[in-house]
Amino acid sequence: MCGIAGIIRFDDQHASEQDVHHLLDYVRHRGPDGEQIRVVGPCAFGHTRLSIIDLEGGLQPMQAKATANNGTLTVVFNGEIYNHRELRTQLEKFGHQFRTDHSDTEVLLFAYRQWGPQFTKRLRGMFSFALWDDGEKKLLLARDRIGQKPLFFRQNGKATCFASQIPPLLTSVSGGVPSVNQAALLTYLRLGYTSYDSLLTDIHELLPGHYMLIDQQTGKHETTPFWRLPEPSKHSSDLNLVEDTTALIKEAIHYRLEADVPLGAFLSGGIDSSLVTWFAHQELMRRGQGPLKTFSVKMPVVEYDESDAARMVAQHTGTDHTELQASPDNDVFSDLKFLISVYGEPTADSSILPTYWLSKATRQHLRVALSGDGGDELFGGYDRYRAMRLLHKHSWWLKHVPSDMLNSSNPKSKVSRVKRLIDAARQKDAPTQYKSMMHLFNEEQIRELGMENNVSAAQPYVAMPQWPEGTDPVHAAMRWDLMHYLPMEVLRKVDRASMAVGLEVRCPLLDSKVCELATHLPPDLIMPAGKPKGLLRLIAAQVLPKEIVKRRKQGFALPIGHWFKTQLREPAHAMFHSGILGTLGLDENVARRMLDEHVNNKADHTHRLFALLELTIWKQWVDHPTPPPPAKTV
Repeated sequence: MCGIAGIIRFDDQHASEQDVHHLLDYVRHRGPDGEQIRVVGPCAFGHTRLSIIDLEGGLQPMQAKATANNGTLTVVFNGEIYNHRELRTQLEKFGHQFRTDHSDTEVLLFAYRQWGPQFTKRLRGMFSFALWDDGEKKLLLARDRIGQKPLFFRQNGKATCFASQIPPLLTSVSGGVPSVNQAALLTYLRLGYTSYDSLLTDIHELLPGHYMLIDQQTGKHETTPFWRLPEPSKHSSDLNLVEDTTALIKEAIHYRLEADVPLGAFLSGGIDSSLVTWFAHQELMRRGQGPLKTFSVKMPVVEYDESDAARMVAQHTGTDHTELQASPDNDVFSDLKFLISVYGEPTADSSILPTYWLSKATRQHLRVALSGDGGDELFGGYDRYRAMRLLHKHSWWLKHVPSDMLNSSNPKSKVSRVKRLIDAARQKDAPTQYKSMMHLFNEEQIRELGMENNVSAAQPYVAMPQWPEGTDPVHAAMRWDLMHYLPMEVLRKVDRASMAVGLEVRCPLLDSKVCELATHLPPDLIMPAGKPKGLLRLIAAQVLPKEIVKRRKQGFALPIGHWFKTQLREPAHAMFHSGILGTLGLDENVARRMLDEHVNNKADHTHRLFALLELTIWKQWVDHPTPPPPAKTV
């Protein structure tokens, strides 16, 4: 794992080390073990390394001869190729001679030389990379199927810059700090995150499962998909389904246990991380490398605490378990500012904080951690999937139920959930129903903030669900989450929180073969009898305590609502009186009113306040971007 950055120039000038050197200042936290820069004609590549595989031989940027045109291939790579040994064996049979012992980076060079850009289809892993073919005068950018590893780019007529994160691109040679993208701002207010167009006008993220070829001679940028989600089968059978799914999960974990450095796992006590922990521990014990080290967070409020469940799984499994105390004395506001400087965009997901704290504590012990991310989207873990099934069958009468009297200051209460369900039933179609359950700010609240002109001018429902009429609504919702919510929200959060401290997180449930199996199955097999994660629970019932198998999903949350009445109250008050929201075209008075209503228990605006606070921190930073300071130790 690492940080990458680079540039390809289209003018008559050669690239220089200086073009890239200052970019590395913004990604150094991703690779604390060393950095290198290499200039090749119109291109310059920078790499900061977190050493995981082939500690001696895997230095980057790495080069190899391009035999077809007698040129040189140069690559910088972030991530892991889990099937690199199989690919190496295949390539050696074609006559390729490797210099390194087991570097997956070198496999990329020879795979490109053998198969061209379409070699990306053969990769099983999490990755983003840039590969320059000096003979063809083309730069290849590529990103893994699900979007576990980020890759951003910025272009103008003279050059295109790329990097693992947004901050290096703010002051790159491509130009000055870009303006705010109003359509992306609208998406952020609706969803709490942005799509692949960032909040800054000419900074974009390469789509998952795609590669981009940049022709240095013409300046042409051409993007091509190399993978698409398979369509669900209408004739799938549950025969051997538990066994087949179990085998693929175990295989995915087997691949992800390769490391030349210490390795462990995040353990929350939920189904996903508990299954990953069980199978990983069993495999390590079989290899004589156990026990697995596991890590969890004990929350300061019982309502949000899963540490008892995590402890139960650790004791049942036999792992070497460490429990981190999430103290209410943590300087939350400072941590939010640090994380913004790391990634360069806001998020409305407050679970980035415990993810960061857990990563920071875990990093004191090891460099690689397994996680259960992806289980909710692939195996039907969210309550909203059950809601979509109910709406599909009962909207005709639910929409007539009065909901005006159903008011609660707690958005997680049963009353609030019933009201959202009834309000969704009144929407015109299934995509709009799903949108109504997903929104952060509704259209009326967005207009109150002063975005009325932008609402009418921007593309309708930017990045909101669209699916053909007649599509199964549960399948469509899960598919939309897998293509949008997972990479744009969940995986961004995991990457920015973990790589802020130089920790590699691997997600076995997002293995390409596991994804292809799960998305090929109809929802009735994924969620038998409508039960969330029904298939995973059948697997878990074979190896985990029944208390864990039957647990409801809790989520990785914090008492942020309470903190807006205590330690975050003054920072939020100051930011909402700073004029920053006004520079974005938003009405500060609305934010102030929400904070006042929240503090005085008139309404629960927790998620909206967090989104606006993140937005103000981001805008303050983007006006004066500086590299992030070294991550604080525990």
